[in-house]
Amino acid sequence: MVLSVPSYVIPGTYGENVVFLAGRSEIQAIEFLFYTFDAESRDLFTREKPLIASYWQRFSYAVHMPDRLLPEHELLIELTRDLCDRYILHPPPGDLDGFQRLLTDWQSRYGRVFLIENLIAGDFALAAELMAGFPLCCDTGHLLKNGSAVSGFLRRFGPRIEEIHLHGVVAGMDHRAFAARESWFQRILPFLKTFAGVLNLEVFSIEEVNELIAALGEAGVLPQRRN
Repeated sequence: MVLSVPSYVIPGTYGENVVFLAGRSEIQAIEFLFYTFDAESRDLFTREKPLIASYWQRFSYAVHMPDRLLPEHELLIELTRDLCDRYILHPPPGDLDGFQRLLTDWQSRYGRVFLIENLIAGDFALAAELMAGFPLCCDTGHLLKNGSAVSGFLRRFGPRIEEIHLHGVVAGMDHRAFAARESWFQRILPFLKTFAGVLNLEVFSIEEVNELIAALGEAGVLPQRRN
């Protein structure tokens, strides 16, 4: 299992977060957040790309694609493809056919690097069925928010899951740290102990990253640190 975090755990740019995280040996991957992709985010990443590339042997990199995926977002793939080895995408609430056509075209040209993530709303089972040739990303917070069992999702889709976005829900808000004793987390420990994919601690502060690392350590599922 590879331990990952988002590209925003301290206030700062993509590059500043990469430099900061380089000192954390237990973190092996970073997922660049592009919830939107505009001229500002494109220019920032382009300016910082040489710095980010200098840590390419230290980390594996991924991209979280914009929430509302558009054909022109292929520019983001072109910008990052030489550094990043996976792309996380949200299926839209409607027009799954168009989403499937776009991703099938991209997969034919870029390879098996696109992972479909479950959302809070929408029929994810239908999207997963229509796109049976694509790997999946399990988001625990989204499942908790809509009242679904995380353990049931893992049983249903387990062989296709290559990344997990691990976070909890506190006072109705997801992307929060949680304690190892929480019942839903205890139920997924058997899966985590054999999981060989990417475990992304999808919280947005280093303090909450530290809380989740402590919870993983307490549960006995913290990946071994790199030397």
